[in-house]
Amino acid sequence: MSNKDPNYIAKIEKAISQKYGDSATLNPRHEWDAEKEKEYIAQSQEARRKFQSQDETQDNVEQDGFLINQKLLSRDQNRTCPVCEKYSFHPRDDLYMNKFEACFGCFSRYIDGREERWIDGWRPNKEE
Repeated sequence: MSNKDPNYIAKIEKAISQKYGDSATLNPRHEWDAEKEKEYIAQSQEARRKFQSQDETQDNVEQDGFLINQKLLSRDQNRTCPVCEKYSFHPRDDLYMNKFEACFGCFSRYIDGREERWIDGWRPNKEE
């Protein structure tokens, strides 16, 4: 945005203040005082205390050089599609894995429109 007009920024600020009001272009330090500074510091210290207490209550274990929450390791979730054997992190696949025991790709390819056949036990051959 290289404009040669030296008043370009002033024109932009004027347009913003006309559309959204004068408070939209005020420098935050304009209304910042010692009381607001104390309030901000108190809020940030409280947030830090909350994060520290959460860290202390979580049970982290080291696995493959990383700290991982124990709760994540104890979840019984299979993310590998039993049909195509692909591993997926996509949340959309969770829905199809829970309902049809297949990822979205396999659902689209083998199940969509043929749900009764799937429910009755039909599965594709490994060559398909």
